[in-house]
Order: sequence, then structure tokens, then C-alpha cells
Amino acid sequence: MKMDYASAHNEELEYINFFQSFLLFLTKTFDAILTHESLSLEKSNQMERNVMTSLFLLWTLHVCIFSKRILNPKASHEKLIIQTFDEDQTEKIFLLLQQLKKEVEQYAFLNKSYKIQCENTLEQILEYYHLKSFSKPIVESNLQAPPPWISKNY
Repeated sequence: MKMDYASAHNEELEYINFFQSFLLFLTKTFDAILTHESLSLEKSNQMERNVMTSLFLLWTLHVCIFSKRILNPKASHEKLIIQTFDEDQTEKIFLLLQQLKKEVEQYAFLNKSYKIQCENTLEQILEYYHLKSFSKPIVESNLQAPPPWISKNY
């Protein structure tokens, strides 16, 4: 299946818009939870579980999108969605992730394991955006390999 640049760019914009709107939704959810302290324990617990599950699904999407480039060598030569997003868009998503991370850290979860899972999942998602700042390693081909090691007893 061949994909032209325009459709790949449109697909990239769809992912970016989805990530941004989803992160804004989760951040607003935490704002709503913090301002409405009259929620029952059952509803609070359900909302915490929903946020944890949502973050896990967001992480799964990142794994699928960003791992395609590694698993599909043909795709790494083409300009497709699986390459990292545009710098400006990446920065916006990164800032939204950091804001959501602050919200999660400030919120007192009823179930501490949900909080730990949310924080860990956010850290894993943020790693995709930290990797973008690193440059690829440069391999110098003019270096000679050291001689093989030979035992003195040989």
C-alpha cells in the first residue's frame, strides 16, 4: 500500500489533533474532579480508573505509531506519520503532557496504585517526545578495529 505525501500529512494532522484534544479533555477532567469535591467515593474511583485506562490507551497509540518506523523498513524511507511529528506540534503535545503530569501529581488519588500507574504511563509517553531532541549517533568508519585478544597461554 503506497501512501502519497498529502494523505500522510493529513493522517499526521488527525493524530496530532486527536492527541491534543484528548490531553485537553483529560486535563479538564482533573480540573473538574478537583473543583467538585462532592463526588461520591464510587464515582471518584471510577473516574480515576477511567483516566488511568485512557492514559494507557494513549500510550498504546504512541507505541503503535512510533514503532511502525522501526518495524517497517520501507516506511522509514518515506515521509509518513510514523516519523516524529512537526516540531511545533510536538512542542504543544509535550506541554500538554507536562501539564497533565502536574495535575496527576497534585491530585490525591483514592487508589494509590492508579496514581502510580498514571504517573508511570505519562513518563513513558513523554519519552517519545524526549527522544526527538537527541541526534542520531555518528559512526566513524575510518577507525580501525583493535587486534583480536589472544591468551598468553596460547
